[in-house]
Amino acid sequence: MFKSFIAAILAFFLFLMLSCSGSKSTVGETPAFADQSIQQQVEDLQDKIDDNPANPEYRRQLAQLYHDNGRSIDAMKVLESGLALDPNDSETKYLYGQIADEAGDKKRAYTAYKEVLQGSDGNDYLDRIAPKFVDAFAVTKIIGTSANEAYGCFSEDGDKIVYQCDQDGNWDLFEYTISSSTTNQLTKTPAHEEAPVYNPKTMNIAYTSTREDHRKINESLKVRDIFIFNRETDRHMNVTLNSSDDWKPKYSKDGKFISFVSERDDLREVDFFDLKGEVYIMENDGRFQLRVTKNQVNDGGACIAPGSTSEKGTIYYDSDMDGKFEIYKISFKGDKISRLTFNPESNDVSPDISSNGDKITFISDRDGNFEIYMMNSDGSAQMRLTSNPADDACPVFSPDGSKVLFHSNRSGNYDLYLLDLTKQSSTPALFEVVNNIDQALKTL
Repeated sequence: MFKSFIAAILAFFLFLMLSCSGSKSTVGETPAFADQSIQQQVEDLQDKIDDNPANPEYRRQLAQLYHDNGRSIDAMKVLESGLALDPNDSETKYLYGQIADEAGDKKRAYTAYKEVLQGSDGNDYLDRIAPKFVDAFAVTKIIGTSANEAYGCFSEDGDKIVYQCDQDGNWDLFEYTISSSTTNQLTKTPAHEEAPVYNPKTMNIAYTSTREDHRKINESLKVRDIFIFNRETDRHMNVTLNSSDDWKPKYSKDGKFISFVSERDDLREVDFFDLKGEVYIMENDGRFQLRVTKNQVNDGGACIAPGSTSEKGTIYYDSDMDGKFEIYKISFKGDKISRLTFNPESNDVSPDISSNGDKITFISDRDGNFEIYMMNSDGSAQMRLTSNPADDACPVFSPDGSKVLFHSNRSGNYDLYLLDLTKQSSTPALFEVVNNIDQALKTL
């Protein structure tokens, strides 16, 4: 859907393909390292394995050495040879799962974790394996059907959620009322209506739509404009009126401004999905559209800091200006740029800031797949909130900051979930973790 997020997903899977390539050695050959000190460690460990074939510790050390130096396949082969001698060696099997997990071979990893838990000493590994499959805080599915639901946003009173759903084959907008458990469909067009957000002060809804691109092309290739749905007049007004792609609107906390992403400045003759987005800001009626970021990289996921004014405003956003996607902040005037996350091997995207401006929630693939994280607004105290083999995406705070709404495919298709920051998860029973692993294996 949104290109910054798609780019992050594609970069992540490219990394997995590369990390799984392994060495060029064939079975039975000793892979050589250019670094002679590493090569010597390898040879020393192989000698120890030859002299002590029943000692699994040397195989684990050799496997870890291979893995640490980019040869995960060789590492797994070493551990497999050990497990052939002793299939009940839980520590070797756990390391096998861990290396497979980090290399992107989720099926082997989850199967190994499950076998460890089901072994005679499975409870001894519960604390190490459970965090990979159990969220740190209580998570409940709040909106879920056989269709996909995504990109939810709370109303200011916290009782309504506006979101997109593809129950009719294309994305339309829906509104769910928590207190009455009722759902109301807001749009019904053949176009895609996506990424809806409430104006905190008026309950008007900003969203993107492809309805004004009348070209006879695939709907996914049509450009989006930003519309405002006026709830009082029941009118939908295009406020960007641009032949480029404009998407991901988000209101400021006082409802005066809208941040969004636009490709209007990328005039290169390239494929649609290669165009670069820039962060923009405009007034809530579409006037005074101002470009904030000025570069030739992918900028997106913008949100406005509470208390921002036209003279002194701050935007948080994600960008791949340093290679991978990281979280940054910038002034409305496009200066005072500072970087908040520093994870050069992963992608941190989709920031959302709490109403009082002290916390930012975002997603990161630093632990293998996209999970939800939270940090202070200065980038400090980063912590992981979800732990699930599925991809959790696009988190937003509730108005009081006590909950985080997000969408996830942890049940097979995308649904909306609610994470309660006031309720930490209790230590799960072993069978619960095994059940979660089974669910994860079904999604692979």
